[in-house]
Amino acid sequence: MSFKDYITHVKKSVVFIGKRFQNPLTNETINVFNGTGVLLRIQGINHIITAKHVITDTPANDITKEMGVFYNKKNGNIGFVPLQKINESIGFNWIFHANSEVDLAIAPYTVFAEQDVLVIPEEQLLTIENLFETKDVYFISYQPGLENPNKIIPIIRKGAIGLIKDDKSFYIDGFAFPGNSGSPVIVTPSPISFDGRGISIGGDKHGGKMIGIISSYLPYNETAVSMQTGRVMMVTQENTGLSEVWSINLLKEICEYDEFKTQIDAIKKKFPQKKVNNQ
Repeated sequence: MSFKDYITHVKKSVVFIGKRFQNPLTNETINVFNGTGVLLRIQGINHIITAKHVITDTPANDITKEMGVFYNKKNGNIGFVPLQKINESIGFNWIFHANSEVDLAIAPYTVFAEQDVLVIPEEQLLTIENLFETKDVYFISYQPGLENPNKIIPIIRKGAIGLIKDDKSFYIDGFAFPGNSGSPVIVTPSPISFDGRGISIGGDKHGGKMIGIISSYLPYNETAVSMQTGRVMMVTQENTGLSEVWSINLLKEICEYDEFKTQIDAIKKKFPQKKVNNQ
């Protein structure tokens, strides 16, 4: 598989998460994208992974809108499946990390026959022990301002690992914006590799591996203080260009929970494997 073909494959694993509702005045269907998700096969079952806040931060006035997954259909149109429908067809629950600060969510996902999507195999995951600062990466996501009412068009953005943290998260030097949350972060293939012998040409084993999920950008607060009173007059927030990523290690920790294993066992018992995974 060429790298071009691989990029096409990975882009098809990306879906958008949001809401669909009818305009009461025009009866027009309106799609609202909130974030990004990625389809990943774990223990033989297709799953959708995103940032936890994408599915939990729902304002009260949005309760009439139906949360779900947007995808491309094989006929060239955009499709939408409510999460409730997926819940009813499989019987899933979103599972989160025990540490509430970890912004990850995972749930089983049915790939219906009409969906023009692909799923990243578990073998394409890479844990944080294999990473180092300055390593080039890219992420694939929904980008506000590039909406197409008839098709899912994810964008690819580049960055580099800027800081690896002790809590198994890391920052990339790459701009992320609202809507990018839930995007898969992937190692950029390199013509050189580093090992115990130093630098060598070729032998890159990490290129194309998925290493984490984007949570949010790191903000910087600028405070304006009155010279007369010394009081804070205004606080503005700027994007530092650093984006927080939760590593595959933390996703693997979720997959070790009894709740996750019980759900996997229930799905395998309830459905033949070939019906759960349509590809």
